[in-house]
Amino acid sequence: MFKWHSAANNPSKGDDMFFKQRNKKNGPQETTTCEQKPDEKNLKLTTEALRSVLGENSDVTFKEIYINSNKDLRTTLLYVEGMINTKTVNDDILKPLIQESKLSEDRSLKGLIKLIEYGTVYHAAHKTRTAINDCINDVINGSAALIFDSESKAITFDVKGFEKRAITEPTSENVQKGAKDVFVETLRVNTATIRRRIKTPKLRIVQTIVGRQSMTAVAVVYIDGLTNNHLVDEVKKRLDNIQIDELNSPGHIEEYISDSRTTMFPQIAATERPDRFCSNIVSGMVGLIIDGLPTAYIVPATINQLMQAPEDYAHNYIVSSFVRSSRYFLMFLTLFFPGIYISVATFHHEMIPKDLALSIVAAKEGVPFPTFIEVLAMLFAFEILLEAGLRLPKTIGQALSIVGALILGEAAVAAKIVSPSVVIVVAITGIAGFTMPNLDFSNALRLWRLIIAVLSCIAGLFGLTIGSLILLFHYCTLESFGVPYLSPFVTADGKSWADTVFRLPLFLHKKRPEELHVTNKRRQK
Repeated sequence: MFKWHSAANNPSKGDDMFFKQRNKKNGPQETTTCEQKPDEKNLKLTTEALRSVLGENSDVTFKEIYINSNKDLRTTLLYVEGMINTKTVNDDILKPLIQESKLSEDRSLKGLIKLIEYGTVYHAAHKTRTAINDCINDVINGSAALIFDSESKAITFDVKGFEKRAITEPTSENVQKGAKDVFVETLRVNTATIRRRIKTPKLRIVQTIVGRQSMTAVAVVYIDGLTNNHLVDEVKKRLDNIQIDELNSPGHIEEYISDSRTTMFPQIAATERPDRFCSNIVSGMVGLIIDGLPTAYIVPATINQLMQAPEDYAHNYIVSSFVRSSRYFLMFLTLFFPGIYISVATFHHEMIPKDLALSIVAAKEGVPFPTFIEVLAMLFAFEILLEAGLRLPKTIGQALSIVGALILGEAAVAAKIVSPSVVIVVAITGIAGFTMPNLDFSNALRLWRLIIAVLSCIAGLFGLTIGSLILLFHYCTLESFGVPYLSPFVTADGKSWADTVFRLPLFLHKKRPEELHVTNKRRQK
């Protein structure tokens, strides 16, 4: 079982980096945060023991120090180069050890340790360690340790000083009107960004470790007394059940805590914007922040949440309602437009107006391929161009997109390989798909678009209808942490429709979403 640490209740425990593995059915087995030799957990906390574990690393430094130049009062300073702030170590730790007269009054190491613990060394964020594993974990995570061999003790000081990326503007979620800061790869910077926005003392940031080798810190964020306790417990339980060696990719967390692994649609909402993250936390959801990743996660995720953008609340509600309703229309357009065109042009000619039918026939003259092959080929070509644009460097990728969209499309029409109407249909379909606020949701729509197009090739509108029913059935079977994926359209009995297809005025958003079953349901009076 993981050992959870709440940075809200006790800040000194927020950085503890150790956990116990869940007991298995065949007997209790306990591991610590570091990969250990069989007898390592029995070692005493001494310099030699630490050298046997860390001494082979070229970036680990052991420095022997005489306190106040007294050879009888010796300690060893241990740290990892590149992980600490050298100036802080020099000014707040080494300087008082060498110059502070109080430290020379007590000739015993026990008394010396007491003086250091109670503030003779200037740095406030320190912990006394008696277990070698705890000391190693602190050092690996950016602390400097003073080791006292005769007492088998160490005092670790949090002096992290590694390089971190500055807070910049969002890159994947463009900001029109609102805050322009983003999450970065450093956990403590991200948690501080959240606390700047949510200042209630009930905000809980509970931290654990995932990954036996990477030992990645994962923070669960929620508001005590507001968020559903069952939801918080379920998130913690699923994190407890992750038994992997590393957590260095978003997929490592998404796949392991999602309800269903057989769906293309995201069941966890990802965002790089702290304002969006905090808004969902205040609504009663649970957030996840992973050390080393500039993306935060929000659970549960519903289709209504994935179709919303932060700018919906930054503009006038009439404008926002028009934009959001258009977004829903474009979702259906990008899904079904290719299938509808294939069905009508191939199987149901009688549905096309006479003038439009003549125009399509004239444009198709000389094209050797049937309509469904044209559409499928153009859809695949669109996916190839999109993937190529993503993989190439930004400057080349933009140029490739323009060349692919303009020159290749025009050349294909001029060479009578495809008809102009098919190019228009695929272009409208692709542009409509790019209006989705969530990239993962947009990718899922792209795949389902191909499935529905193939079914339309086989059976026309009947195939399109079958594909639509399969998709609807799939939506109805999906849940995210016990919340139906189609919420609030299928669960709220009309009580939470103020923030769905249309964004009604904010004074009507009096209650939080019903499907979350929050403890405090009222948002405003």
